[in-house]
Amino acid sequence: MKKYLQAEEIELVHSGKDFFKVLNNVIDCSVKTLHLQTYIFASDETGTEVIASLIRAAKRGVSVYLLIDAYGSFPFSKEFQHQLREAGVRFRMFSKLFSSENISLWRRLHHKIVVADKKLALVGGINVANKYNKWLDEEPWLDYAVLIKGNVCEYLDILCDAMYYKRRRSLLRKWELKPSIPELPLSSPLIRFRQNDFLRNKQEIHLGYSHAIARAESKIILVASYFLPGRHLRKMLYKAAERGVKIQIILAGKSDVGSARLAQNYLFDFYRRSNIEIIEWQNSILHGKAMLVDDTWATVGSYNLNFLSRYISIELNVDVIDRSFAHDFSLHLNKIISENKSKNYKKDDLEERSSWKRLKMWLAYNFYRLLMLILVARRKHKRKHN
Repeated sequence: MKKYLQAEEIELVHSGKDFFKVLNNVIDCSVKTLHLQTYIFASDETGTEVIASLIRAAKRGVSVYLLIDAYGSFPFSKEFQHQLREAGVRFRMFSKLFSSENISLWRRLHHKIVVADKKLALVGGINVANKYNKWLDEEPWLDYAVLIKGNVCEYLDILCDAMYYKRRRSLLRKWELKPSIPELPLSSPLIRFRQNDFLRNKQEIHLGYSHAIARAESKIILVASYFLPGRHLRKMLYKAAERGVKIQIILAGKSDVGSARLAQNYLFDFYRRSNIEIIEWQNSILHGKAMLVDDTWATVGSYNLNFLSRYISIELNVDVIDRSFAHDFSLHLNKIISENKSKNYKKDDLEERSSWKRLKMWLAYNFYRLLMLILVARRKHKRKHN
């Protein structure tokens, strides 16, 4: 989506009980159609609750569509599959090993979308699994979504329908051109949905991040899991800091992928030299992907600032221009930064690293860089011949 459109309402949704309460409410409120598409759908207690909501919707006559990534959701419960199909839920897995979608083993469905009746939607980075929920005494992984109300959600219904049925997305372009969306009060929030799918020549989210950083005037706060920015993005951050923009990046103090955290930490010296403040979230795994610029513009979604999201996965973010939303998000992020839940890295912390730790970080960073070069070369070859 190129242009911003008005939404009736938007709301920031947090991982944990907040998200899954909203998710199940969206499903329970659906009347005609419901799409749920996600990377991970775990066969655990949280997954069981969502399956029950989907089945209830199907039994009351809602056309329910569930699309999950075959790799991210592996192994998906056979019992779940049986229950869904018995209830009439239209269900399939994206890019199974032997399927026409598997153009490349690495291309994955990474977006997280729920849309009901073309008027109510959730877009973000939160998967369906216990680790994103408040389960037992464990803190949920830190992540976000945006609840959106209004006719603008019809765009997501068309996108999900095209993904489910493997259709071309020309209808999305036609929808953007039609002038049939009713105008709302001028104070209504403005949003646009942004896609990234390199194989389909979509790099909207990457460009959105770049343009927002280039236009930043005073402040940037990044929430970044698996943060491995390329040279271009690092250069843009450096230039922003050089012209006086205060940049704070909230990174993972704990990670489910240890090598990715080592590679991430290799760049800390660059951030220190660039006057970029690094804060590490310590309470749980950080899985969020968001940016707030000048307390006026925000983006939230599934897109990680690394080569996998840019060149490999299918991603979706929502960009938001709304002072109330930005204000609430700013309060939340500044609370994370100021509380003891986070760790602020200073020069002394960096200099205390052992030679062995520095070597491990260097090896991890260059491993991921080599992997990126190999995969990107393959992906560019694939796109050229499709």
